[in-house]
Amino acid sequence: MVNEAANQGTLRGVEKCMEYATSELVSKEAVKASCAQSFQERLYLPGLASGKAGPRIDQEIVGFEGLLQNKTADHVTTWTRIEVSIFDAGGKERKVVAETPIWIDPMGEADFKVELRDLKPEQLDDIKWCELDDQAPKGCFSWGITGVMGLVI
Repeated sequence: MVNEAANQGTLRGVEKCMEYATSELVSKEAVKASCAQSFQERLYLPGLASGKAGPRIDQEIVGFEGLLQNKTADHVTTWTRIEVSIFDAGGKERKVVAETPIWIDPMGEADFKVELRDLKPEQLDDIKWCELDDQAPKGCFSWGITGVMGLVI
């Protein structure tokens, strides 16, 4: 409890948590993931992360995968929320959200992959990327990072 009170939101809190939770029954990575989840905090600064990604269809499951970059020098990124927007021919938007734990060192990058279970593969047939400056997108899709959690170094 002292560690949680004193070190919430910090890398030091995760390090101490990992020391306390050392076990031969689970991997070091599993302990790290659990500790990161316990100590991470939402980050609100603009431009914290960016990346390149696209849809993938594997056995009738729509996924979205790519590379994310941590744009900060003083935080570890531990979690992101990815939002995919699909605009039909009339311009009606449908948003699909997926969240993923991830570990990205400051100024680093990491691969990610999420499943978009609310989408069917046919919903992406003949659909293209939206133009970045399109004010009224139609018949296209886009994506973005709408939430980031992390740890202060």
